[in-house]
Amino acid sequence: MIKRFASWLHLWLGLMSGLVVFISLFAAAIFVWQEEWTGILHHDKVFVPTIGKTELSVDSLLMNAQRVESGREISYVTWYRDPRKAVVFDIVKPNPHPVWYYYHSAYLVNEQVYVDRYTGKVLGIVDNRSELIWKIYALHTCLLLKYEIGHYIVGVATIIIFVMAITGIILWWPKNKAAFKQRIWFRWKRTTRWRRKNYDLHNIGGIYTWVFILFFAATGLVWTFDWWEKGIYHLLGEQPEEMFREAKVKPADAVDYSFEGILKNATGRVPRWESVGLTFPETKTDSTQSLFCVVRYNTRSGWDEWDEYLYNSKNGSLYYSMTQSQKKLGEKWRTSNYAIHTGSIYGLPTKIPATLTALFCAFLPISGFLIWWGRKKKGSSKRKS
Repeated sequence: MIKRFASWLHLWLGLMSGLVVFISLFAAAIFVWQEEWTGILHHDKVFVPTIGKTELSVDSLLMNAQRVESGREISYVTWYRDPRKAVVFDIVKPNPHPVWYYYHSAYLVNEQVYVDRYTGKVLGIVDNRSELIWKIYALHTCLLLKYEIGHYIVGVATIIIFVMAITGIILWWPKNKAAFKQRIWFRWKRTTRWRRKNYDLHNIGGIYTWVFILFFAATGLVWTFDWWEKGIYHLLGEQPEEMFREAKVKPADAVDYSFEGILKNATGRVPRWESVGLTFPETKTDSTQSLFCVVRYNTRSGWDEWDEYLYNSKNGSLYYSMTQSQKKLGEKWRTSNYAIHTGSIYGLPTKIPATLTALFCAFLPISGFLIWWGRKKKGSSKRKS
């Protein structure tokens, strides 16, 4: 009775979500390699032509980037420790009135300016709205629809994946030892028909990727449903309302300071830093703002490690910090969830399994449909005879 219900649920949930799962997961398998694709497609922008002896200050590089983006406000900078990499300035302006059918309309501006850290030369500008890799990202997260619509569709499909993984293990579960042996390895011969191979790939492949499927589904649901995120916090023994409590910036008198000074202050606290990012203050307001600085590093702890520092926009003084060691377990998980979900947490050793799992998950709706269609045709043939 349980298997019969699981079979019915597995079938209809699969038919309902199949197309969304295929599109989203196939896109995910490609986006895992976002950093590598960007380095290949924009090599002359990402990497400086010649490594110099002296690096210019971020303040002077900012002025050069601002010249080529006249009238647009630069909001963020990323500086890599790797001397081969250019300094990246971000200009992001969300569209207050996006259309519903295409992700491109989510931003009025979403560009990155690459500047040579030694000469100050602008190496190029990348418009992320037209970049293929970011369209693939949008395909994975919201099916190229308006985010508020598309990410719920993907989220519901992810819940369905979660349920189907449970019903799938119920259907796979063997009755005896002999059946168990048949369901953990491929026993193909030259005469084995493609329908049998497809069935085995769906079932045997599913059992070997089962844990990964549940894992990636669980980490993916965090961005869609608040109740799921809060549930994981509780599972880790944390209270959601106590996570990421930051001190508020206080009004202050204006004092001259440099962004270069802020970056050096932050990186000086982390000897083995790999990259540092800093937000710039909005120029259209005179109010005191928080300058958010993130210093990333890697001590092989198993987490995506970064320290957070907040500076006062009026005088450049540090007024709040949270290091990786100060984070609670829930905060460590939440700041690492993206790297865990995309498989980038350990680099190549985790990116490859993430890619293979995503590709296999994209294939499952197709193989499942072929199994169902084959059985349906077989049943029709029997009735006719």
